[in-house]
Amino acid sequence: MRSLLFYTITNLEAFIFCFAGEYLSNKSKAVGNAAYNFAWYNMKAKNSHVLLFIILRSQRQLKLTAGKMAILSLECFTNIMKASGSYLSVLLAMK
Repeated sequence: MRSLLFYTITNLEAFIFCFAGEYLSNKSKAVGNAAYNFAWYNMKAKNSHVLLFIILRSQRQLKLTAGKMAILSLECFTNIMKASGSYLSVLLAMK
């Protein structure tokens, strides 16, 4: 029972981190789309140049990583769940 609680809490923590990474990644894309759809033609030339730099910067998507080894996203979470499930089944088979 104690091991199941630990397993559940650990996976919940992984989900929270991966969900936060996915959320930040989606919001990073949304900044670029909002800047692109902005009415830049009604702005002064200096301000439209600032908007251009925002669009250029938003082309490099923000990614939250775990030790620069794995990008935290929902895809990463599914890989974590697959691996932890297979490890758990091997451990239960050894009992």
